[in-house]
Amino acid sequence: MLRKLNIRWVPVLFLLPSVICYVMFKYYPLMNMAYISFFDYSIVNPPGKFIGFANYTEFLKSTTFWQAISNTFIFFGLYLVLTFWIPIVQALFLYDIRRGNAFFRFMYQLPTIMPLVGGVLVWKWMYNPDFGLLNYWLDFVGLGPYLWLNDATMTKLAIVLPAVFAGNGIALLLYYSALKSIPTEILEAAKMDGAGPWRRMWTMLLPNIKFIIVIQFVAFMSSVLLAYDHIYIMTQGGPAGSTTVVSMLVVNSAFQQSRFGISGAVSVFMFIVIALLTIIQNKISAEKD
Repeated sequence: MLRKLNIRWVPVLFLLPSVICYVMFKYYPLMNMAYISFFDYSIVNPPGKFIGFANYTEFLKSTTFWQAISNTFIFFGLYLVLTFWIPIVQALFLYDIRRGNAFFRFMYQLPTIMPLVGGVLVWKWMYNPDFGLLNYWLDFVGLGPYLWLNDATMTKLAIVLPAVFAGNGIALLLYYSALKSIPTEILEAAKMDGAGPWRRMWTMLLPNIKFIIVIQFVAFMSSVLLAYDHIYIMTQGGPAGSTTVVSMLVVNSAFQQSRFGISGAVSVFMFIVIALLTIIQNKISAEKD
């Protein structure tokens, strides 16, 4: 019977450990979270009382939730405008560098070895309004001082700003590898036809790495919409809730208020939102192809 199935067992055995890990640590928690969201969850006597969609209707009526949704998508817009394109531009420049290419690739990866918490704490110190380095530098040109993390109008930008300078070394390598896979004969033929650098970039280089850009955009979208660590370290959601994002509501509901049902319901809602955005993005990309 097994011979008739004609299954290649060697690839299956190699994939099996990762499949088991995904089921245990990704899919099972996801299904369990969806299950918990229909209960007034009790730690003492789990899962508690079944309340149906009451958790969903409760957080959907909450002004705190909608403020967090608004903050989350404002962060997404800022990150998209200010940071998403940076590794693409870096990869395009790196692609044209012949001498010292390996050195620059190595230097671009150095920031990625710094722990996230350490880097965020350094920036938090730089933002200090009294003795921070940023206000000290700006004072030389007659600007400031600014209340970077204490002013609701500036806080979101202050949180996004470190990512502008840090870049993304892994994404850069992915874009660079995709560019290197483009046959040089095509680019040489374009040069002979009189296509300049800008024309080659827009008509040949970027279209040929579009599949990587789409994949990276989906990963970027998920990471930004679910961002938590660096925002919490910077502001803990303040001032006045101006940087409270949905992921903070999930954590606060579960571990500060012990309302695991609400936490699960908000998590399921965000999972559905990100899934729908991913499907829409993939359909738009497929139609353009």
